[in-house]
Amino acid sequence: MVITLSKLFSNAVKFLVGGALILSCSKRLGAQNINYARKVITDLCAPEMYGRGYVNKGDYIAARYIREELKSAKVKSFTPEYFQHFGFPVSIFDDEVSMIVDNHSFIPGDHFIVAAGCPPVDGIFKLLWVDSAMIDNRTLFDQIEKQFLRQTFLVFGEVKNQKIIHPERLMQLTSNPYNAKGVIHASEKKLTWSVATKWDRFATIYVKDGLLKPYQTNVKLVVNPQIKNHNTQNVIAYIEGSKFKDSFVVFTAHYDHLGMMGRDAIFPGANDNASGVAMLLDLVNYYSKNKPDYSIAFMFFAGEEAGLFGSYFYTENPLFPLKQISLLMNLDLMGTGDKGLTAVNATVFPDEFQELQLANMDGDYLPTIASRGKAQNSDHYYFTENGVKSFFFYLMGDYHFYHDVDDKADSLPLSKYNEAFNLIQKFTDNYQKAK
Repeated sequence: MVITLSKLFSNAVKFLVGGALILSCSKRLGAQNINYARKVITDLCAPEMYGRGYVNKGDYIAARYIREELKSAKVKSFTPEYFQHFGFPVSIFDDEVSMIVDNHSFIPGDHFIVAAGCPPVDGIFKLLWVDSAMIDNRTLFDQIEKQFLRQTFLVFGEVKNQKIIHPERLMQLTSNPYNAKGVIHASEKKLTWSVATKWDRFATIYVKDGLLKPYQTNVKLVVNPQIKNHNTQNVIAYIEGSKFKDSFVVFTAHYDHLGMMGRDAIFPGANDNASGVAMLLDLVNYYSKNKPDYSIAFMFFAGEEAGLFGSYFYTENPLFPLKQISLLMNLDLMGTGDKGLTAVNATVFPDEFQELQLANMDGDYLPTIASRGKAQNSDHYYFTENGVKSFFFYLMGDYHFYHDVDDKADSLPLSKYNEAFNLIQKFTDNYQKAK
């Protein structure tokens, strides 16, 4: 794709001589449907989706929802019913997760979380608070090793934020060399969860700052996860190009999220990544009505949160040759945009990144387009490793909910959704016309 400086200058002249109205109107009259996007995000974050994870087949329910949207748009499928099946091991918290400290019940997800790789634990345990005196006094420190700790949790509170003489001893204790039942980090400002495929050596609990007190002595914990081989699916569709049927532009987004931690804590995943799925489905609707020159594939990946399993599986088992992919754009965290967009792989593909910047300048969509290098942080990665020209786009803003129970549909601003959609659509269309 080539956007000439003369074209950019021409648009600037239009603005100076009274063409501002033309530019602003073209920006408003995009093909995006923000109301549709909000509905998709709300649907994907509903309690009936179970956080699109591994409890109650939440990711399968979400996959069926996406499939129905694709059928409604009447786009094509490479496989029967749009699914590409695969599996991977994962720790599933589909049973009780509870914590009671000296008769005070803590709320899972809000007051505490367990580590994603936490092994089963069930019982009443003593609390041993680790303070600066215990760390820096050699006699007190040596006494820890002599204690029977198998029915004890080591509690690390403000000591992690204090200036201590022997920080190496603190690091040693946090690795739990004396086989305590587990450790509790009791001064967390924010509780963020993840996904694990195997159990840790010992239990780790994270508690929100200020809830645990040094005078508290006992904790009752019940955590009953299971390691299972989880069967799941990518959801994939395409629209055949009018000119270049065997050359593809590909849009991707992962639809899975963290699911549930126990029976009560649901991680809705509005920004991560119901927002990306919504924009992808919005693009499906746009290109189903506006025939592209290139074929366009839409890939909704599972297993991203557990380790990019869905995109890795696809690159090992492509439904059409990877060499036929002319350009891939992975969309994640598309719910803000007030601070612009970041393009991962910008330094890897500088010419295409410059074209993205010029498209943004031409349409005055987002305040900035930030450059970032290669990163193994989303589903673009294994495509890049296989020689595919790939970008990962994410929006930046003041939305601070991530991998927590508060990343909800009604909290997501979608403040620059229209602008981001129009930029991606324009960049894509310009790219096709230039090839």
